Amino acid sequence: MLSPEKLTHFRQLGWVGRQVFAEDLWHLNRRSVALAFLNGIFWACMPMPFQMVAAAICAILIRCNVPLSLGLVFLTNPVTMPPYFTGAYQLGAYVLGADMISWPNEFSFAWIGEQFNLVWWPLLTGSLIIGVSASALGYLVIRVWWSLQIRKNWSDRKKRMLTVFPKPRDAALGNDRPESPPGDRG
Repeated sequence: MLSPEKLTHFRQLGWVGRQVFAEDLWHLNRRSVALAFLNGIFWACMPMPFQMVAAAICAILIRCNVPLSLGLVFLTNPVTMPPYFTGAYQLGAYVLGADMISWPNEFSFAWIGEQFNLVWWPLLTGSLIIGVSASALGYLVIRVWWSLQIRKNWSDRKKRMLTVFPKPRDAALGNDRPESPPGDRG
C-alpha cells in the first residue's frame, strides 16, 4: 500500500488525484465489491486494448472498489484470451447467423488483417453477450454470498453469546414475565 505521504502527493494532482484516491474507492463493502465484480468482469470480456484504463474510469464513475475492478480485468490474460475470444466469436457468429471463418494452418498478421472485417462484428457481439451476462452473474453472486455470510456470522455470534451468557432458568421454561412487585397485586 502507498504511504499517506504518497497519497497526499497524488491528491495534489487535482480532480484526478482526488477521485482516484478517494477513500470510498478503496474500501471493501457489499456494494463496492459487487459493483467491482460487475465492472471488472465486463471490461475483462471486451476485445480491446487498455481494458484496465476503461475499468478504472468506470470504477471511479460508479464508485466501486478500484483495485478489485482492475484485478478482475486479468481474467482474460495471454493464457485465457485465445479460448475466450474463440468462444465469443463463435457465440456472436451464431447469434448473428454469420458464416464462421475457416482457420488457417498457420496464423499470420496478414491473414488476421484480411479477416478482421469478417471477425470483428461477431466477436464484439459475442463479447458483449458474455460480458453483460457474466458481469451481472458476478454481481448477483457477490450480493447473495455477502448476505449469506452476514446471516451466518450473526447466527454464529448469537450461538457464542448464548454459551457465554446462558438464559436464566425461568426464561428456559417459558416464564418470561417478571414477577409483579409485592404491593402491586390489587
